[in-house]
Amino acid sequence: MSNFLYFILGTTLGGMCGVSCMCVLQISRLSEGKGDANAETECADTVPTDRGRS
Repeated sequence: MSNFLYFILGTTLGGMCGVSCMCVLQISRLSEGKGDANAETECADTVPTDRGRS
């Protein structure tokens, strides 16, 4: 039973550390300005350019 609790505790802590690291890396990427430029080029064809025109 204690091995199972150690497994659950380790999985939970490992998952929390992993998510925290990914969030920190994403925040640093966005603060450098790379995220906005990449988002504009990747989604350029999905945004309608003729809003309101027939």
